[in-house]
Amino acid sequence: MIQTLISAMGVGRIVLGLTPFVAAERSAALLGFPRAHDTPTSRLMARLFGVRDVGLGVLVFYAQAHPAVLSFVCLFNALTDTGDLVAIAIPLVRRQGIDRAAWNSVALALPVIFAWLAVRSQLP
Repeated sequence: MIQTLISAMGVGRIVLGLTPFVAAERSAALLGFPRAHDTPTSRLMARLFGVRDVGLGVLVFYAQAHPAVLSFVCLFNALTDTGDLVAIAIPLVRRQGIDRAAWNSVALALPVIFAWLAVRSQLP
């Protein structure tokens, strides 16, 4: 059961990472970014972020095949998402006009952080 959940989280991470490659405009709109912010530069940054997420997802599957590192990989994913949460907080604190997108990102990041920590706590 826990391995299935970890696999699903790995797939989710990979899908999230591929999204800026296949649906950049739609994913930015769903998060709530202003249309005016959809530029070649923002798409490049989103794709770089996406590559990172694909890598983190692949790492999950590597760790499942190498159980000695699985606990660390779950923690690493949680800490990466925590770093994202800190980055998300900056435009909120500075009132930079992307509150909707930032709060939507918080709503995505928080449960994922807790999910990685929860599955890690269930590992031997």
